[in-house]
Amino acid sequence: MKNLLSLTLVIIVCNLIQGCSTDFENPELPTRIQYKLTVTVGEGGSVSPDANGTYDEGVAITLTATPNEGYEFDRWEGVDSHPTQCAMARHCRAAIKIDSDRYVSAFFKIETEESRP
Repeated sequence: MKNLLSLTLVIIVCNLIQGCSTDFENPELPTRIQYKLTVTVGEGGSVSPDANGTYDEGVAITLTATPNEGYEFDRWEGVDSHPTQCAMARHCRAAIKIDSDRYVSAFFKIETEESRP
């Protein structure tokens, strides 16, 4: 009887130890996919916001290019849309969807008599 009680106690202790083990199955958390955005600005203007950095896949970002005095906006490179309304505008916006590493550039040129409104 004493042996049966000892055996039962050993089985219970083993089950408790196994039940408290850290080797339980941990469900996989979804992995976030992230990409890098690099924005460069040519001489004669600025881009806002300062969006250089790492973003989650699918994020949409709007950038605004603003020429300095004596300059005008010329063009975007690396954006999803090529706005045509920027030719005479003081600011030019462009949209980007983060779906890969992106390299975006804003270019400006010296304002001429013909380009002034």
